[in-house]
Amino acid sequence: MAQILTALYLLAMLAAGWRLFGIGWSRGVKAASAIALVCPIPLLVLIPGLLHPERPFAGLLQSIGVALLICGLLCMGGGASAAWLRSRRK
Repeated sequence: MAQILTALYLLAMLAAGWRLFGIGWSRGVKAASAIALVCPIPLLVLIPGLLHPERPFAGLLQSIGVALLICGLLCMGGGASAAWLRSRRK
């Protein structure tokens, strides 16, 4: 179940990056929107591990949260580069 949810999150970030960077907004608005889209899910996992480092599995929660954040940013960047390459071909 966790693998399916992770895959869905990463696919959603790829699609969101592709659609977001295909819109004619300014770069600052696009970057702020990208951060607002990527951060919530990893922070739901990362914050409990940071607030209570003495609890069991806190290190695992921190690792998963950081990995989700990095992978979400990479997928968002992949979607943005796909949109950039597609607009460049036209």
